[in-house]
Amino acid sequence: MTSKTAPPATAAITRRTITGMIVAMAVIESLSGVTQGYLNPILPALGPVFSIDDPTINGIFLVANVSFAVLTPIISRLGDSYGYRLVLRWSTAVVAGGVFMMALWPSLWTVTVGVVLLTCVVGFIPLMMGILRVTSPASTRTGVSVMIGMLMIMVGAGGLLAGVVGVSDPTLGFWVAVPFAVAALVCSFLLPDAGTPTREGLALVPLTGCSLGLIGFVVALSMGPDWGWLDARTLGSGLLGLALLVLWAVLDAGGPERGKRFMDLRMLANPRIRAVSLATFFFGFASISYFGTNGIFLHANPDKAGYGFALSPLMIAIVLAAASVLSLASSLLTARALRAFGERATLVFAGLLLAGGFVVMMAAHTSLAGYCAGFALFNLSLGMYQAGTRALSVEGVPLEETSTAAGLNELALSVGIAVGAAVVKLLSSASAESGRITEGGLVSIWGALAVAALIAAAASARYQKQQAAEVGA
Repeated sequence: MTSKTAPPATAAITRRTITGMIVAMAVIESLSGVTQGYLNPILPALGPVFSIDDPTINGIFLVANVSFAVLTPIISRLGDSYGYRLVLRWSTAVVAGGVFMMALWPSLWTVTVGVVLLTCVVGFIPLMMGILRVTSPASTRTGVSVMIGMLMIMVGAGGLLAGVVGVSDPTLGFWVAVPFAVAALVCSFLLPDAGTPTREGLALVPLTGCSLGLIGFVVALSMGPDWGWLDARTLGSGLLGLALLVLWAVLDAGGPERGKRFMDLRMLANPRIRAVSLATFFFGFASISYFGTNGIFLHANPDKAGYGFALSPLMIAIVLAAASVLSLASSLLTARALRAFGERATLVFAGLLLAGGFVVMMAAHTSLAGYCAGFALFNLSLGMYQAGTRALSVEGVPLEETSTAAGLNELALSVGIAVGAAVVKLLSSASAESGRITEGGLVSIWGALAVAALIAAAASARYQKQQAAEVGA
């Protein structure tokens, strides 16, 4: 009888290989974190440099939000069709091109185009999850935890570095991402080829419906508070977007008689995938949409606004960088928590932790220490749910649909963030006095996001336990 146990030396080499692969993936994901973090302090400071007003700056953020939503399913689907490593290399090269363009030739147009190119980072995690799941299924959860941990810490570090480097000239902050772009591009050539591409072309009709639908829906949500929710532009964009998304859902979720699909939405028939997608939507709604309000609250002068701590932009960046360490720690522990306490319990706990953070903010927002305690709970939940939902989003789907399933989860996150941001903006506008959010408005925002976090916990509670054979380490 032949032994199925590998010799110790071979096992050690395998472990070193997997460890090296995960480290390379973490370096690539560091580029994603830096580029998502360094835009927050840079873009608002570009007004005097480029002679542009706040609506134009907000327009750049809108372009970024739309691009994130549109490119998420496209890049993920390309990975399954044409190879995870190949599409990852091209995505990394496009992001690096955007980084260098903004650093070398900063202008309104290069920054606008560059922001669109940077949004190709949305494909990094789905594509690398595809490589991980094919190369070492047992390491998928651990690898995702490490990647999310790197993402969390570098979002905070990127904002802090850009704020420090660009203190005299904000355009210098664009150089912060250059070394990370070079390192990520090199690491994209160190990863192994994995999986057999399906070579299935993209179905253009559902792709167009999905893309244009997302554009219309996200634009309506983002601009509704400025245009007015009953304005013809808001209603037209939103209704047309929803109609196209419904068309996409009908085309991609149909029976076997249907032709080619852009994304196989039939995977949502899997109760676990459906529960994770719904939880991800509400987690995004309740968390990432709050970062803008967090900055407003910390920067507000209590003598004028009646709340806040009058922190400088640099001090706010330091707070965010310190909080990101907590997200790093919780994400690195998530794989172990999933194994020790179970998938359902871990995600439910993340939702309750997030809701608890907002409750603490409401109760203790007059104290910097009290508010930071609530924000600490927020960040612990952020790392935990981001690692947990992403790892679970691909378990139970065929290997050849790994990237698409991960992309579907990223899409749920992006749309949840957009809807949450619209709700936050609506509550802010409804309570504004003299152009400032009132304290009552802030309490209503904290309350609404706490409710969304509880809904995320409730959705997580519907996650069905897996068989041991389906669980990766």
